[in-house]
Amino acid sequence: MNDNKQYILDNRDKALQEGWITAYYQPIIRAVNGRVCDEEALARWIDPVKGFLSPADFIPVLEEEKLIYKVDLHILDCVLEKMKYMVNTGHYVCSHSINLSRSDFDMCDMVQEIVTRVDKSGIPRDKINIEITESTLVNDFKFMLSQIEKFKRLGFSVWMDDFGSGYSSLNTLARIPFDTT
Repeated sequence: MNDNKQYILDNRDKALQEGWITAYYQPIIRAVNGRVCDEEALARWIDPVKGFLSPADFIPVLEEEKLIYKVDLHILDCVLEKMKYMVNTGHYVCSHSINLSRSDFDMCDMVQEIVTRVDKSGIPRDKINIEITESTLVNDFKFMLSQIEKFKRLGFSVWMDDFGSGYSSLNTLARIPFDTT
């Protein structure tokens, strides 16, 4: 195992606890008026020893080890804290999207984890958009379709991330009730 991978695995929990992994917000701008209409929360790891760790370095390692769900739930918690702050200070709160990995669904009941956290925060469910990459549909299509439908029944929007990256046919994608791609 290379040194960087071992460092990531050895420090993942500390990085979450100490805030080395946090959400960075990428605005989604409505072209018609130039205003921010949504924000995408992206996981970033700023390490006190290694500096900036590229998501391309730490996300695949944590996905491979089935540990990315901890990061994805942590990012959701960061988003909810930010949104509660915005509500409490009287600011407008736009919806935020969070990215989920296929392995998240193997490690816990991801839908229930998200519902519990969002409901506890007091933020309306329709303010959280679930982004699922096209590649998550490759393995166990029926299961992922059921998870997407469950999110939608519970009031969440579900978006496809990385559309066109070559994992699914258009016929397959047409069977999935995404809100946007």
